[in-house]
Amino acid sequence: MRQLGKRLVSSAFLISFTLATIFYAPVWLFFCVMELLIFLSLKEYLSLVSRGGVVIHRTLALVLGLLLPLAVLYSCQFVMIAAATGIIFVAYFNPKTTQHGLTGTALTVLGLVYIPWFFSHTTMLRGLPDGSWWVFYVVLLVKAGDAGAYFSGKLLGKNKLIEHISPNKSVEGAIGGFITSVVLSVVAKSFLPNVSLLHLVIMGASIAVIGQVSDLIESMIKRNAGAKDSGEMPGLGGFLDVLDSLLLTVPFVYYYAVNILHIGA
Repeated sequence: MRQLGKRLVSSAFLISFTLATIFYAPVWLFFCVMELLIFLSLKEYLSLVSRGGVVIHRTLALVLGLLLPLAVLYSCQFVMIAAATGIIFVAYFNPKTTQHGLTGTALTVLGLVYIPWFFSHTTMLRGLPDGSWWVFYVVLLVKAGDAGAYFSGKLLGKNKLIEHISPNKSVEGAIGGFITSVVLSVVAKSFLPNVSLLHLVIMGASIAVIGQVSDLIESMIKRNAGAKDSGEMPGLGGFLDVLDSLLLTVPFVYYYAVNILHIGA
């Protein structure tokens, strides 16, 4: 109960801050908040992957992680990722770190794609027509789905989902999260009136599955590092724990909206 209380208090603060940022922050402030979240989450990721003894050039990785969202704004992210890969390889030319060159570069580039690039799609999503509502939509479905999975698992969970990756997740919790996301996606017709119910059902089901996969990916990273949480936020773990389910779902919603629904075309 104490852990649940901490989670509820922290969640209430984050929900209020998130809503204010989504709907009222000017573009520049919204971008700065995204940069801060990227920086803190990438910092946690780098700490996790370095626990295995691999030397990680953290300062370089964090600088590149902050530059990548800027590259996304100017549609040159692939050039930036290619350049970052080369720069990171060169950084391992030092004889003291050469033995970690291949693994260190791979883990760092993975982190840059996984966190800064994927999460940069939040800014791109907000730039679409009714973009604030689209950002609200994906955050609502993902986080409500997480809550649905959590409470369903607590009340009904008996069968483990993937125990060797996340021992606390259950099949019943996953089903509860799936149903929550789909139902809320249909309800979203009230603020996304131009999107058909069919597309809302497809997106809701897809977000439910992708969000849980994204959560499991972060659980696997923590499992490999021997960590329970990515950070030390009361009741919520770390910043990466908060963002994990969004990292794959936000790009999905953005490309679905642009390429399937032709939003902004």
